[in-house]
Amino acid sequence: MSRPKSTFLSSVALSQFVSNVPCAILLSGFSNNYKELLLGVDIGGMGTLIASLASVISYKFYINEYKENKKNYLSKFTLYNFLLLVLFTTIFWFII
Repeated sequence: MSRPKSTFLSSVALSQFVSNVPCAILLSGFSNNYKELLLGVDIGGMGTLIASLASVISYKFYINEYKENKKNYLSKFTLYNFLLLVLFTTIFWFII
């Protein structure tokens, strides 16, 4: 976490398992690379459903209204989010 790229990649990766806001708080004590940390947790909010609490909330609203489309929504959400996660992580990896 002492190098900008390691901070960026760590925050993107950890955000996939812990929502991005708690991830930012957790990692902020281990790095002085705040620009890369914030960029990483922002991009890290894409990917898994739990990467962003806002995604979890929107999923709950959706399945309450359209219970029969739960699997379809989740599969499309995951596919699109992982594609964008890889795209943005790759782009910003070369900018940092």
